[in-house]
Amino acid sequence: MYYLIASALIALPLALAGCSDSDDTNNPTTAEPATVSEAGQAVWPPDNGDAPETLDTHLTRTNYMVVLDMSGSMSRDNCSGSYPNKAVAARTALGAWLDGVGREDNLGLVVFDNRGVNVTVPLGRHNRDHFRQAVDEAYPNGGTPLYDAVEMARGQLATQAEAQQGYGTYRLVVITDGQHSEGQNPTPQINAILENPANPVEIHTIGFCIERSALNQPGRTAYQSAKNPEELADGLNSVLAESQSFDPIKEFQADDD
Repeated sequence: MYYLIASALIALPLALAGCSDSDDTNNPTTAEPATVSEAGQAVWPPDNGDAPETLDTHLTRTNYMVVLDMSGSMSRDNCSGSYPNKAVAARTALGAWLDGVGREDNLGLVVFDNRGVNVTVPLGRHNRDHFRQAVDEAYPNGGTPLYDAVEMARGQLATQAEAQQGYGTYRLVVITDGQHSEGQNPTPQINAILENPANPVEIHTIGFCIERSALNQPGRTAYQSAKNPEELADGLNSVLAESQSFDPIKEFQADDD
């Protein structure tokens, strides 16, 4: 009997230790989340297993995907200068900025307005008239679905990157004047871009007459505040200035007289 009791007492701590090890191993709260690199996913564009139908003949092409906020607040006249409202100021600035985009560059547009959020101009080269028309037809109304808009723009850039085999320049340009709508925080989309060391997409945001924005992340995103149409034009010009020379947007230049 003594030997049975002694054996049981010796076995009990071992059994408890075994249970403790098992619990620690299976407890999800103790596991550190894997980074993109640790998970072996540092690749861009995403590999879906299918080769692109055609490769771009110019693999180092520059790509601009614009997100234009035409929410209801863009119909207000604060910060609009001599323009009737912020929507008209933004249309004018974008129309002038369009002239500085290189002929060989790809350009696309996502708009959220009274029709919801849509890719109104798919990323491409032969679409300047379509781009200008889509900007002019955007009517301010509705909320600010930044998450959906950035996701659409990111998808367009990733698709083009397949045709360029990941080479080239990719710029996501956001013009917005307000906080994101409920459930539309774009931070997860920003993280999906910036936390992947293989992803070259640059995020440029012009906050038009806005104090705070989830897109303003110092050290991570390029953010410029614009309190008037001239500063809005400067913000757009700065996006082009990084890759090429350009003429300043004359619509917003003060006369010398």
